[in-house]
Amino acid sequence: MIEKERLGNYLQDHYAVSSAEIELFRRAADQQSDPVARTALTSMVEQVEDERAALERFLLAIGSKPDPMKNAGAWLAEKLGRLKPNGELIRRSPLSDVVELEALRLTVEGKACGWRVLRSLAADEDLFDAAELDRLLDHAGRQIEHLEELRMSAADRVFKHAP
Repeated sequence: MIEKERLGNYLQDHYAVSSAEIELFRRAADQQSDPVARTALTSMVEQVEDERAALERFLLAIGSKPDPMKNAGAWLAEKLGRLKPNGELIRRSPLSDVVELEALRLTVEGKACGWRVLRSLAADEDLFDAAELDRLLDHAGRQIEHLEELRMSAADRVFKHAP
């Protein structure tokens, strides 16, 4: 038997972060200087939105729902994260490409941690579809690999070819 209230709080946190993750994916996709990265991130946005929908289903399965206050806090944190100085005051810094890709990779790593928790619970709990969680874990693994390739490519552009 799972502790539904604690798990609900845990999943609410993951749901809130996923809302910020979607905003970050959209912004990074719109503003990456590399067209390959822009295209890849744009294609990941839909997948990340589907994953957030899965989180909402898991919340509903345990009798919980997304927390509007947590969602607002995560949304605000993502917006405040845009204010970090990256060596440019007026325009976007090339360093932003690297930093955003690192942030995206970290959000996907955190998401994968949540999927692994639910996958572990699915072994004993009928509320969660193990096959769906296996699919979500596979998606997260592929996203991490792709984001790492994009990140290292951006790092090469920014640090090796700087004027």
